Amino acid sequence: MDFNGKKVIVTGASRGIGLATARAFLAAGATVAVNGRSEASVARALDELAGVGRALAAPGDVASVPGCEAMIGDAIAALGGLDILVNNAGTFFRGSIEETDEAAWDHVLNPNLKGLFFCSRAALPALRASGGSIVNVASESGLAGYAETSAYCASKGAVVNLTRSMAIELAPRVRVNCVCPGVVETDMARSAFAIAGDEEAGLAQQRSQYPMQRIGTPQEIAEAILFLASDEAGFINGAALPIEGGATAGG
Repeated sequence: MDFNGKKVIVTGASRGIGLATARAFLAAGATVAVNGRSEASVARALDELAGVGRALAAPGDVASVPGCEAMIGDAIAALGGLDILVNNAGTFFRGSIEETDEAAWDHVLNPNLKGLFFCSRAALPALRASGGSIVNVASESGLAGYAETSAYCASKGAVVNLTRSMAIELAPRVRVNCVCPGVVETDMARSAFAIAGDEEAGLAQQRSQYPMQRIGTPQEIAEAILFLASDEAGFINGAALPIEGGATAGG
C-alpha cells in the first residue's frame, strides 16, 4: 500500500497499536503526526520512529473537547492538511459493576468515545477538503459483552455504532470504518490481564481462550488499519472489521 504524500494523524501513538500504526504509515511513505498525552511520551515515540520516515510531534490529552480541538488544529497546521485520521487513543478499566463508579466511567468513556468523536469533528473540514478517511479503533468488546468490563464494553460498542452513523452521514466525501481487535500483545494488555501480578500467566490464559491459540500483534492491527485507510478499500464504508482470531465468530 502506497501512502506517499498522505498526511496522517494517529492518536494514542506513543505505544502499542498506535505506535505500530504510525510506524507502518511512515514506512509506506506518509507524514504522520504522532499524538500522545504528554510531550515526554511523544518524544519517546519519535525516538523509536527515528529513521523510518517523517514524523511530527502532536502531544495533547484527547479526553476533553478543548484538548481534542487544540491537538487536531495544531497537527493539521503542522502537516499542512489531513488525509487520514486514526482514532486509537483509549484506556481500559477492569472491575465489577459495583466497582465502576463515576470516576472510573469517565476515565474510560472520555478518551475512548468522547475524544474519538470530537477529534473527528475537529478534523472534518480538512478531511472533507482532501476526500479523506477515518479509521476508529474499537475492540472485540464492542462486538460481544464480557464480565467486569462494563464501561470498556460500553465505550467500544458505542464506537462501532458511531462509526456506522458517521459513515452514512459523511459519505461520499469521507469514509469511516473501524477495527475491532482482540487482546493484543501490548503493555496495556499485560497489565490489564495479569493474574495476581503475573503478566505472563495472564497472557497465557488469554491465548488459551482464542480459537487461534494466540493473541494478536500490534503490527497485525496496524496493517488492517492501513488497508481500511487505503485506496484499495475505497468501497468499504461503515465496516467493523474483527481482528480477533475468531473470538466473536461463534454463538
